[in-house]
Amino acid sequence: MSADLLVSNANIVTPSSTFQGHIYVTDGRISAITNKKEVSAVREIDAEGQFLLPGMVDEHIHMMDPGFSDREDWTQGTMAAARGGVTTVIDHHRSEPLVYTQKILKEKTEYIRTRAVVDYGQLGGISLDNLAHLHPMWEGGALGFKGFLCELHGVPDLSEGVLLDVMREARSFGATVMLHCESDSILKKAKARIDAEGRTDYMCISEWRNPESEYVATIDAISLAELTGCTVLVAHVSQPSLLDAIHLARERGVSIYAESCPHYFFMDTDDLKEKGPFVKFTPVLRAPSEKNGMRRYLRRDMVDTIGTDHCPFPRAMKEAGIDNIHDAPFGIPGVETTVRIMLNAVNEGLLSLNQWVKICCEQPARLFHLFPRKGAIQVGSDADLLIVDMEREETFRDQNIISKCKWTPFNGMKIKGAPVMTILRGNVVMEEGEVCSDAGLGEPVCRVGD
Repeated sequence: MSADLLVSNANIVTPSSTFQGHIYVTDGRISAITNKKEVSAVREIDAEGQFLLPGMVDEHIHMMDPGFSDREDWTQGTMAAARGGVTTVIDHHRSEPLVYTQKILKEKTEYIRTRAVVDYGQLGGISLDNLAHLHPMWEGGALGFKGFLCELHGVPDLSEGVLLDVMREARSFGATVMLHCESDSILKKAKARIDAEGRTDYMCISEWRNPESEYVATIDAISLAELTGCTVLVAHVSQPSLLDAIHLARERGVSIYAESCPHYFFMDTDDLKEKGPFVKFTPVLRAPSEKNGMRRYLRRDMVDTIGTDHCPFPRAMKEAGIDNIHDAPFGIPGVETTVRIMLNAVNEGLLSLNQWVKICCEQPARLFHLFPRKGAIQVGSDADLLIVDMEREETFRDQNIISKCKWTPFNGMKIKGAPVMTILRGNVVMEEGEVCSDAGLGEPVCRVGD
């Protein structure tokens, strides 16, 4: 008997343990995990001295393709994912057309099929009037649903009345709802004041997308989750007080979880003052004290998942905001850098490698019904693996970015810890920084149990 692939002598990392062993892969799945070599393999990769982690499951991607492929496209974007150590991406609905029906969902899945380098799934969108389309989208393969509590990117805000019905419906068939939490009315009042003052400076963004708006909307999300029993993931949490609120709610039985992103642990308003449009996203960067609080809470296991919120724009579109911050769009690239930034966080002592696997791999896979097929190193799981050198030191440079935008807000940042190989279902898709797979290898993911 022979396996297709053997990854030998690795330090294998799970959320609960780290141990040395050998991983056998047959037909794209992990067929055995042993403490000694037992059978031969067509290919053996010796990972001695390195760590073996599951590939990251990135629950928060905006490829914007079809419709806006000048910003990113599926081939370039998933090459960036493979380069970065992400083996499954979950795309949100803001392509063209918006994914509000089963028909559009299926058409987009077929569009992606020949273009992706890593595996992919989709969230259906929540609109003001598509309640009847949620279950058909679920039946058509949607992994969950995404909505906004504020008007953003041309998508209207969802009132509590709309969300109450949506969350009751999603609860009836077990779907997770992911919410962008900023209060629309608070944001609009703040923006009116800024416009009346003629403010166009970088820091006015902090006053517009203020912490109060995120706080109020998140408390609303907690209340709605508690009333309906729906599982809710709050996207890109930027404040320690909200991690507290979400954690306390879950302790009393509410099925609510907190996603955050690398920028909230490694950037703050000082970066906004310096970089302006190149760090314009929302929720915005907070004060240094808030960043330090987020770092402490990461260490305390208060963050449930990490998403990249990959939402790139061409450099020229960001440069338009250099003199007037309002002329730049919201969004930054992240799928290529997040794994390395969070491995660097491990080396800085902000979390353990075991916690890294939990929040970057297992928890997102669980929330979107992919575990243990994705996000795990178990017999029967897809062989989506990262071989990681925790001693490797790198510096992020714009000129090295694969993503179509060709820049990163972390340009110049020195990090320690990086994947040296990315494996997707037993296929090596990145080795020593070079993507070595063609478009079309990536497949649509299916919910476990369906």
